[in-house]
Amino acid sequence: MKAEIRIVSLAVIGILGLGANLASAIPVANQQGDYPVPPPRTRGNRQVNWVVVDPDSQGLNCRMAQRFRSISVDGINAPDELFERNKHNVSQWPVVTTFRRGQRLQAVTGNNANQIMISDTQGKPWLPVLTDKGNCFVRANSRFIKPIRENPTTLKPLE
Repeated sequence: MKAEIRIVSLAVIGILGLGANLASAIPVANQQGDYPVPPPRTRGNRQVNWVVVDPDSQGLNCRMAQRFRSISVDGINAPDELFERNKHNVSQWPVVTTFRRGQRLQAVTGNNANQIMISDTQGKPWLPVLTDKGNCFVRANSRFIKPIRENPTTLKPLE
């Protein structure tokens, strides 16, 4: 009986430890500063909390095509077309809102712990964020945004 309890305890500790390590992993930008777009339908790390680091005094643009404005990026009505890689010229979509340096952003993530991102016609990554005007996309590049370390259980910012 003691051996069984110990094995179960070690298994639970191992699972919790693994989950904590996965959830607390901070996205790392590549050499171009881009946060890579995860493979489609991949379960894994998600980063919810970000901060704007864009030095532009005009702010960081958040864009959304008119035809996608009424949908929630993680909703059941989100069209597959939105997530097709290298299809959209996101930098030409209308600006929905702008964010100032130091402003915190909350990324839209999938229900299965998926990080939702799209890549534009040039292969550059864009991250959907929540706003009071609906979802829109910001460039997922370290010149513009940085991840905020999160509590692995609650995904609340540690800062």
